[in-house]
Amino acid sequence: MKNRRKARELTLQILYQMDIKETPVEEALNITFSRYRFRPEVKEFAERLIRGTSQLLLPIDFLIKKYAKNWTLERMATVDRNILRFTIYELLFLENVPPIVSINEAVEIAKRYGTPDSGKFVNGILDKIRLERGPGSSLNWTYLKNSLQKDTYLKELTKIKGKEKLWLVGGCLRNLLLGREKKDLDVVLDDPEFRIVHLFVSQVKASLVVLNSTLRKVVFPGKATMDFILKKSGSLNADLLQRDFTINALALDLDFLDKAGLSLIDPETGLEDLINKKIRLLREKSLEEDPLRMLRALRLASQLDFEVEEKIAHLTSSKSSLIKKVAGERIRDELCLFLKNPFSHGCLVNSSAGVLLEKIFGQTPNLENLKRLEILLSNEKVLPKDLKEKIDLHLEKDEKAMTSRRDLLKIMALIFFPPGEELTLSSAGKRLKLSRSHIKIMGRVEQLYPKLKKIVASPKNTQLNAEFLIEAKKELVEISLLLLAANLNKLASSRLMIQLLKEHFKKSSLILHPPKLIRGEELIKLLRIPSGPHISYLLSKIHQAQVMEKVKTKEEAIEYAEKMAGEIDKEKDQNHSRRKHL
Repeated sequence: MKNRRKARELTLQILYQMDIKETPVEEALNITFSRYRFRPEVKEFAERLIRGTSQLLLPIDFLIKKYAKNWTLERMATVDRNILRFTIYELLFLENVPPIVSINEAVEIAKRYGTPDSGKFVNGILDKIRLERGPGSSLNWTYLKNSLQKDTYLKELTKIKGKEKLWLVGGCLRNLLLGREKKDLDVVLDDPEFRIVHLFVSQVKASLVVLNSTLRKVVFPGKATMDFILKKSGSLNADLLQRDFTINALALDLDFLDKAGLSLIDPETGLEDLINKKIRLLREKSLEEDPLRMLRALRLASQLDFEVEEKIAHLTSSKSSLIKKVAGERIRDELCLFLKNPFSHGCLVNSSAGVLLEKIFGQTPNLENLKRLEILLSNEKVLPKDLKEKIDLHLEKDEKAMTSRRDLLKIMALIFFPPGEELTLSSAGKRLKLSRSHIKIMGRVEQLYPKLKKIVASPKNTQLNAEFLIEAKKELVEISLLLLAANLNKLASSRLMIQLLKEHFKKSSLILHPPKLIRGEELIKLLRIPSGPHISYLLSKIHQAQVMEKVKTKEEAIEYAEKMAGEIDKEKDQNHSRRKHL
């Protein structure tokens, strides 16, 4: 420890001389080591600190400026400035030295060689850097560094770009720092001709999509993408400050992927907010510039398990009507990303969220209904494990699409009508620009939900159950879950819904693709009856009997059809007799 202390003090002396006399590093080292003799371990450690600090002096000084609030480098005491420089290098690059040791040593040296306030000043800055960027940070710097360095497309882009400046920005950096998988990459560049992009696309055999004059999208095999965004302002910082939230205003120069902890640019409080799990707005006007950001704040809170700052909630309440200016497709995509969270209802407790959703749907959202549905979908006490697995598989269909059946179900739960009011599911689907198939599903739920309520009122009518299983088809799952969520505390209703769901999955092939036991032409011939609507009726009754497991063979189908035909004739005779008496 004494040798390390001596090495740090020697480092301060040499950096001090280099600073005030502007001496090059090699000259400063030669002068000192030619005049004085030091123990090998002292010389080796000091030389490592001095060379490393000198090589990275510009980004180190940039970091000091960021964390030394209300201080410029020039105003700092020379001793303090240089202690900060070599300790930042030590903190971020010497993995074998515990961060607390580095900071304590820096504070002690500052107290000895600086002013009475130097120890406190140095400690405050270094501790903040340690918490946000050092090995002890809760942010995952190692994961970020490894992920970016292993990315084959980034490697190729770094080779091709030469001396041109390119910066990774936004969500990919945020996600990696949180230990989450990076998805699409956003890259900012200076060249309005996008020459590097064209060269890159040619080299990696990707597709190029020109979205507008300032944005290009590169689509790789496998559908991963990289967006190239033209820098709009004179400085990157100014561009970053035009973004939506502090946690999305991060940037990293591609030349420093291996030194991300030192070089990552954070113009506001992005790293602090990532640590504190806070969604914080960069500028009030950003919500007016793009009102979708109000919904995006909720989506990010839902995805990342963060808290939305009170300021955003207040502004959302007052500016919620602006969301009507946003295209339905954009609202749909954000809403579906929000609903991916199994417990998204927890992010809607603030009244501003309800106000915003009311403007989106044109009616008061049924937040309690969404909550009950999400509890139901996650609760094996209500849904038996084997049934829940089948429901999950059903709802995960179209999971790769922006809107899955699970998302659609949650949207329907949110806008499900209060008692006494008409359903508005399909009209809301049209406003959100959902696909035709999804709007069709919503329309079927509107149509069939009341029928299921009638079945609940007559639970022992197996014929009615079979009719509904056939008519509802795949949508029986969504309809049953919606009714089950609405009646979670009603035991009899819950049992019936669960039984219907079990029947649906058990007999899905019979319901959706029943074996053709007999054709209409055969019925006409065998029963010696004329063609007409009653033939379709008889075939549908045979299908119901198959679902009820009363009919399994062709002979049984014929026998059942004869019986049903007899009942039809009998009913006709009774009706004729009534009319005759009238």
